[in-house]
Order: sequence, then C-alpha cells, then structure tokens
Amino acid sequence: MKDKNFFIPGGIEYLMPEEAIEFEKLKSNVLGIFKKYNYEYVIPPIIDNLTNLLSLNSSDVDQLTVTFTDQISGKQIGLRSDITSQIAMIDYQLSKSGLSRFGYMGDIVRISKSLFDRKNPFQVGAELFGCSKKSHDLEIINLMTDVIHLTKQRELTIEIGDLSVINKIIKSLDITETDQSYLVQLINTKSTDEIQSFLRHKNIKKNSREGLVTLISLSGDLKVLNEIETIASKFDSDISAKIDNLKYLAKKVSQFSKSINVVIDLSDLHSLDYQSSLTFSAYVENYRQAIARGGRYVAYGKSGNQPRNACGFSLDLKDIFFQMKEVRNA
Repeated sequence: MKDKNFFIPGGIEYLMPEEAIEFEKLKSNVLGIFKKYNYEYVIPPIIDNLTNLLSLNSSDVDQLTVTFTDQISGKQIGLRSDITSQIAMIDYQLSKSGLSRFGYMGDIVRISKSLFDRKNPFQVGAELFGCSKKSHDLEIINLMTDVIHLTKQRELTIEIGDLSVINKIIKSLDITETDQSYLVQLINTKSTDEIQSFLRHKNIKKNSREGLVTLISLSGDLKVLNEIETIASKFDSDISAKIDNLKYLAKKVSQFSKSINVVIDLSDLHSLDYQSSLTFSAYVENYRQAIARGGRYVAYGKSGNQPRNACGFSLDLKDIFFQMKEVRNA
C-alpha cells in the first residue's frame, strides 16, 4: 500500500528506476561531447567554502545560494547554486597561462521564489578560459547546441546579444544604482510604457528615454543590427566593433545547421550578473523559457587581480531529459 505521507515538494523530482538509467545514459552522452571538443572533465563538490562559491562576485548567485555555518570551523559554507564560480577557481588554482577548457556536471541547489521553479537542477556546462578570439565564442555555442540536440528537437533558436551596450546606456543616465537595478527589471519585462513613465519621473531627457525604449524593442535577424548601431552610437562610441562582432557570430551560428534560427536581442538582461558582454540563449519548441544560457565574463588571472577572459554556458540536464522524452512520445 502506498504511503499517503510520501510528499514531494514543488520543484523537486524523483527519477524512478527506468528514468534513472536513461538519465545516466544521457550523462554519458554529454561526457562524449566534452571529449569531442577536448574539454577536461572536473567534479567540484556540492558543498564548498563560500569564497569559492561566490568567487565571481555575483549578487545573483549569492541570493540563490543556501548558506550555513560549519560547526567545526565556524566558517560560512554553502550548497552551490551555480558551478561556474567553482570552475573559475579550478582554473585559477591550476595557474595556466594559455587556454583552459573544462566541462562539468552536477547537482545544484537553488533558493526559489516560485513553487514551480526547480530547486535541485542538474547543471551541465563548459567554460573556456583565456579566450580572446571570436572562434572561441563559436566553439562554446557549438558545444552547447550539440548538448541541446540530444533532445532530438529539430528547431532551435539562438538569441545573441551584448550586455555592455544596454548597460553602458543605463550607467550614462543620471540615476542611482538602485534605480539602475529597477530599470533592468523593467527592461526584462519589456514593458515600454512603464520604462517611459519611470524615466520621465526621474527627469531623464526625451532623447535618452526614446533611444533606450527603441533599442530594447528591436529584435530580429541581422537586418536590425544596422538600426541598433544608428541608435546606440549616440550613447556608445565603440558600438561599431560590437555590432561587427554580433554580425560575425550570427552569420557563423546560422551556418551550424539549417534548423537553427538566429535572433539578435540586446534587451535580454536575464543573464547572471557576472557576465559582462556577449550573451546567448537557446530556445526549443514548446518550452516556456531558455533551455540554455551563456556568454562572456571575466575570471581571475595568475596574479589574482589580473583579469582572465572566459566564455561558457550552462543548462539543466533535467530540462534536456524531459524534452527528450516529450519528443520521443510525441
């Protein structure tokens, strides 16, 4: 007789025998993709020193991390909510001066504000440290699409943007950091009326208001980049190089496969706050949100203070697993 007290909290799944075996096979396939791209596989611990878990100084990761005091040492430790920071610490400890490539997977635990958000994702990702070329960004995006294609989904949309464009405009406005954070939240909702009203209330000039609203309203294929460049150049004199980079990446990614649709969108600011410039998100059919996200960020150099450019992506392998089952049962 089934125990009526067997309660599973929202956002948590049990993988029963057949599912568990399938999931292990999926993990094995991911390891095969890491090997194909020559990414070294590492396994950091789920419980770690807070310094390691928050090494990228991300307030987003901080808010998602479950913390507690180690009863022996008295120090603060935590259950990781993102593995990227730990991989950055591994790269720092190994003190490599050239390129470093790491693949990883493992459980994470996240404080969730929604009943339906998964509290125990199984994160898979890859990080490339010391990257400086456009080909490095393409490598990460290509690896990411290979993992997503394990779902057997035919259609895939890759959304590409550059956080630095919108962020530079926001920082140029005469508003406080608190107001800047609130404005980012409004931009993520794409509520142009609320953005206009907020900026008007803060006495922001009409040209700046309308320029920002127009920019975040623009999304589409390569053609929108010309219009984006015209508007953004009034705020950012370095915009041409960024636009050229987005054009290059969009063209190359669209050549991966005929089933990949590339969209340019500068207004997607959902990325974790340690990401600094290039961002990309992947979407599949019949899934309500991005199935994978990634981008560029700055990690540590050998001196500890010297910046080391990095690019990576992450996703929840459980999303891939359940999408794979849906496609098979369709």
